[in-house]
Amino acid sequence: MADPNSPITRFTLWRAMLPPALRILLTVNIATYLLYVAMSIFGAGDFLRVLALPLAPAQILRQPWTVLTYGVTNLYPGFFGLISFAFGAYWLNWLGREYEQDQGSAGLLGLYVFGTLGGALGAAALGAFASGPVEAGWFGTWFGVWGPALAVLCATAALYPDRQIGLFLLGVISLKWIAVAFVVLELAFSKDPTHLGAALFGVIYARAAQRGVDLGAWAGPLFGARRQRPARVAASVLSRRPSAAREDGAPSRGRSAGHDVDAILDKILEKGYDSLTRDEREALDRASRD
Repeated sequence: MADPNSPITRFTLWRAMLPPALRILLTVNIATYLLYVAMSIFGAGDFLRVLALPLAPAQILRQPWTVLTYGVTNLYPGFFGLISFAFGAYWLNWLGREYEQDQGSAGLLGLYVFGTLGGALGAAALGAFASGPVEAGWFGTWFGVWGPALAVLCATAALYPDRQIGLFLLGVISLKWIAVAFVVLELAFSKDPTHLGAALFGVIYARAAQRGVDLGAWAGPLFGARRQRPARVAASVLSRRPSAAREDGAPSRGRSAGHDVDAILDKILEKGYDSLTRDEREALDRASRD
């Protein structure tokens, strides 16, 4: 049995409990960032520019894959690059989890891809029609998780504008005003056309969903027919993994309705949350409330 207090065990369980689409997106984004950091140590980080979106539309035509790959390519150098990537991944994890719970795994993956393509379109349009030189991010290219994360933010705000979000030092704010604030900050400081294009296409994606047009339907077969929903019980159960039985002979919290919760958690670690039976999910949910 895995050590419940091991950081590796906790990370593995946290990842296993992520909803399917968010698990894929976070894994790919973290992997590209760690690859960039590792390659940079040996002076080879610049090779990953082949995955970033070029400035010139003509160059984009020669590297068409970049209209998608730039959205999961994170070439953030140095300490402030780490901070920028961490915040982008955090917002994706937070809002992506909410969006996938409400709209399904295909909905989130479709939104991420749609927002990424919208960002590329915005950058290509700026590169084609801008009268002056275009300022870009590091390496003179566009890249990173922030654009698609803004698409998720703006789509969620368009669907649930009055949903209240508590922010540190700022109090409770409606989601629509958070989205507006991010867009204003982008216009004032970043001026990254991929971010603004992704934000616009996020709103378009949400409006289409409100009208019954599912722009993420193409991703449905990747996740099966049923809607995938994230589980929110692992952390509370893991934090109080009990012994098999109490000294007084009464059954412990480690068992619920005939199911060994330790065995269920180990099954999640090995095969993922989706491998659980309905009874096992209910047992895990009951154990989290005990």
